[in-house]
Amino acid sequence: MAVSKNKARIPKQQRGIESKEKIISAATVLFAEKGYQGTNALEIAAKADVATGTFYSYFNNKKEVFIEIIKRIFKNIFDKVLLNLELKIHKNQADNYKEGKRLAHLIINQIISEYRVNVKLLREILAMILLDKEIEKIRRKEEKKVIDLLVFYMQTYKSYIRISDFEAAAVLLLKFMEDMIHQIKFASTGVDEKRLLKEIEDMICRYLLPEN
Repeated sequence: MAVSKNKARIPKQQRGIESKEKIISAATVLFAEKGYQGTNALEIAAKADVATGTFYSYFNNKKEVFIEIIKRIFKNIFDKVLLNLELKIHKNQADNYKEGKRLAHLIINQIISEYRVNVKLLREILAMILLDKEIEKIRRKEEKKVIDLLVFYMQTYKSYIRISDFEAAAVLLLKFMEDMIHQIKFASTGVDEKRLLKEIEDMICRYLLPEN
């Protein structure tokens, strides 16, 4: 079912903005706990402590809320994670292997942290993109923004990294981290999470950076 566009509105007053945020927060919890298919608009409204009519004032259906959540996850990675590192990177030019590894550590751990916060929801998103072409398209579009920013950082510091196909490397890194977080959280590895994350970071640094 395609997302309807004939009714929902953008809130302008503070009360409306707060109500919409409560709906999104409630939906995030329910989608993570019960899954997309197991959640409906009435439950989201009840969880948000708003009237059902209020829900339909801002969203035509639960799918629109789900799509908004997907956009916010990637926006957090783009804005709060990667763009916030830009000042640190420009203040500390990666002029040697040690500094390059420090910057790689910052970027990798910030992306991993964002995925860890949303790990249950991420699992639901990964399931839904296999079932819904529209959700898959939107997720791909939002993910591309993060990939493009990773490419930008690689181009900026191309003298300090050993790979040359920046776009392929950015896709590989993002997908690798996403998959590994999924495995750590939902598969029984028998290895402590901190140890696995340390090895992930070391692997990525060895892939990106030349030897000392």
